[in-house]
Amino acid sequence: METTSISMVKKVRVEDVVISDITKKLYDYSNRQDEINAVAESMKELGQLEPIMVIPEGNKYMILDGVIRLMALKSLKVNEADVIVEEFTPTNEFSLTDFVIHHQIRKEKKTWEKLNEVRYILRIGSKDKNPARDKEKRVELVSKVLGEKGWKRNNVFSLENIIEWEDSSYHDLGLAQRLIANELKVNRANEAKRLVEENEFDVESEKESKIISGFLEGVFDKNQAQNLITSYYRKKDDTPTVIDMVAGNDNFQLLFGDAETVELPEDLLIDTIFTSPPYYQLRKYGTNPNELGWEKTPDLFVRRLADILMRGYDRLKETGSMFVNIGESYDKGQSCAVIPRLTLELIKRGAILNDTIIWNKPQAKPASSKAKRLKNNYEVILHFVKSKNFYYEPLKIDLPRELRNKKGCKEHFENKPSRHIPNKFPTVNNVLDDLTVGNFFTINTKNNRIITQKDEEEHPATFPWTLPLLPLLMSCPKDDKTVVFDPFSGTSSTGVTALTLGFKFVGVELYEKNVETSKRVLRDHQKEFSTETVKEVLDGMGYYVDDPQTEELNLAA
Repeated sequence: METTSISMVKKVRVEDVVISDITKKLYDYSNRQDEINAVAESMKELGQLEPIMVIPEGNKYMILDGVIRLMALKSLKVNEADVIVEEFTPTNEFSLTDFVIHHQIRKEKKTWEKLNEVRYILRIGSKDKNPARDKEKRVELVSKVLGEKGWKRNNVFSLENIIEWEDSSYHDLGLAQRLIANELKVNRANEAKRLVEENEFDVESEKESKIISGFLEGVFDKNQAQNLITSYYRKKDDTPTVIDMVAGNDNFQLLFGDAETVELPEDLLIDTIFTSPPYYQLRKYGTNPNELGWEKTPDLFVRRLADILMRGYDRLKETGSMFVNIGESYDKGQSCAVIPRLTLELIKRGAILNDTIIWNKPQAKPASSKAKRLKNNYEVILHFVKSKNFYYEPLKIDLPRELRNKKGCKEHFENKPSRHIPNKFPTVNNVLDDLTVGNFFTINTKNNRIITQKDEEEHPATFPWTLPLLPLLMSCPKDDKTVVFDPFSGTSSTGVTALTLGFKFVGVELYEKNVETSKRVLRDHQKEFSTETVKEVLDGMGYYVDDPQTEELNLAA
């Protein structure tokens, strides 16, 4: 052990008292001018009441304790200082640095100063490791430095382990400093360390997600933290939706006849149905007396329409979807309730309703001046599915966001809100309107319609081929074997959309004139296929195609 002896108070020249490099390394005196000034004022009145503790260092005296007093004396330009000189002889187990720390135990110190002391006392990062017989004494000294309460032997060893780990892991969690400042319990710090190590959770992941920080702050427990880390890794490598659009040759089949009775191909298996049937008592499409829409009552219309739709629904794959675009009809100012009637009728027949989408039509004509209702500027798209295992791919928009843990809803029987990692890319659950996720979207009714040629009869009620675009993107597997079906094909707006996305199309149409127009439209579309066409459409919907020359559609906003 060291040998020391204490002399009586003596006077030495102020210029002979020096601050050692050890003291400068361990402690910070750069921002303590107010303290120095206060001590100097006291010295003016009462003189130096407390001597400075020093040890001999050649012709000088090195401070053990009393740096502030020395600085105050220098500021007063005093020539002599009262000192107590201690003799000190270092040993293998006890160095001058240990001696300096001993003299500072009762002083107020900053957290990082205490951390410096702990590092040195435990020889962390030093080649000069503790002799085994000396370790317990050093642990006791750390307990004194940190204030004994709560710093028993096991906690000191945990602190040592955490300091060494932080030095080698590059994680900037500040566990050691927070422990020393009593801002964190040792058990929680150890759990945080385990979470990082066992999950190989690197610094950049923590900077983005703040999962370990949230755990340390008590926002969630270790099990929730583990679940968030698992979710983070799952979503970290996510990519935006990319669709390979290749227009094939004759990827369509048009069936001429009544959708109620026309013979469907025996091997027809459908991935997605998208159709817009005739609305009840709204418009005549031709002279066929069997044309749908002119039944005597809404119930008769709904039952007949349901018969036709279920023919296609029965051919859906178990992963399939059916989208029915339908508008409301009115009789003598009263709603015919076609939409709810059809919905309930299809459900009664076994169809599974998944969602109701609103198509906003800002260009819709105003209601009759005699009608006592608001302008009818929307239509409904009913989304039915074949089973709970229906195919669904939310579109991921190329607008990457931070995967930081966020507050969610309160769990059942829990007081605290849950936490979750959001998706890396915003997803379009149904359709997108100005980056708003929701089942309400706007499509201009005047744009992107089928244009007839001079020798073709114009269809009286086409819809924009952009209308089925997003429903097909989300419900169709992305390959050239996917089949899209429309039992009320008209001039094949749905077919154009299906072919644009590289899918096969099967349509049924009552009027031969429309079948011929459709054949021309679909063949022309395949010949003139260009991703630039889709790019222009998606531009107006918040998307763009990165490089049309690659024939890949990268949904991005």
